[in-house]
Amino acid sequence: MSAIAEASAASPGSLRSSHWELWVGGILLTGIVVLALLGPGIAGHDARFVDLDHRFVPPFSTGFVLGTDQLGRDLVARILHGLRWSFATALCATLLASVIGTALGLLAARSGSLLGKTIRQVTALAQSFPVFVLAISLVAVVGNGFVAIAAILGLVTWPVFCRIVQAEAQSLFAREFVMAAEMLRMSSLRLYVRHILPGLVASLSVVIPFHFADMLIAESALSFLGIGAPLGAATWGNMLQESRSYLLTAPWLMLVPAAAVVSLVISANLLGDGLRRRLA
Repeated sequence: MSAIAEASAASPGSLRSSHWELWVGGILLTGIVVLALLGPGIAGHDARFVDLDHRFVPPFSTGFVLGTDQLGRDLVARILHGLRWSFATALCATLLASVIGTALGLLAARSGSLLGKTIRQVTALAQSFPVFVLAISLVAVVGNGFVAIAAILGLVTWPVFCRIVQAEAQSLFAREFVMAAEMLRMSSLRLYVRHILPGLVASLSVVIPFHFADMLIAESALSFLGIGAPLGAATWGNMLQESRSYLLTAPWLMLVPAAAVVSLVISANLLGDGLRRRLA
């Protein structure tokens, strides 16, 4: 009875903490997704429309809530357009890395097989290279664009998921119910679907939001360097790069996209931290 009472007394605080982070992160991300889907319809302006008569309009001016840039383009429209690019790129890169890493991690979990040993060696080799430097090198070879950036970021970050899935799967293979299923000669496909993959859901649910935030920062950094999105495209990285020349005269050109990046990263991190606390 005392153990139950202690658990009941300790649980409200942890639940409130995890609920707070989950609710805030979930609501923010939901709102961001809605903005990404409805962006062109609610922006009120074309993100590519140049209006030299309204250059450097400060925020909260009539007709321009966040102001305009050096070419008179509305920052609300450009932020919403960039949201689609950044969100979709980071999401596709995360999904690609998670699929590749999970598949290879499951194969590597079988410690006795030659394939498992080879995958572990390849994973260790891949993690020895700086991810961002490797991504820049691949962009220089392959080129930029949405598909190229999403694929490159996914292909250079899959070892993160591979290591986690491998460790979790090895732990699951040592559990009694999995060993019993193997003794009963359950097929490998059924074993993975019924016992192994469900046991990985909690860990992957925590890792994916954090990885998404990392991919968002990486994509923005590549665009800032001029090797991510095509030059002139309304992306957050490009907007930050263009704002450098006007930092003192029009600081909102830097503050608006920077705030957008920080808001999305914080939302993803809050969701991941809330899931981590809730599923721990």
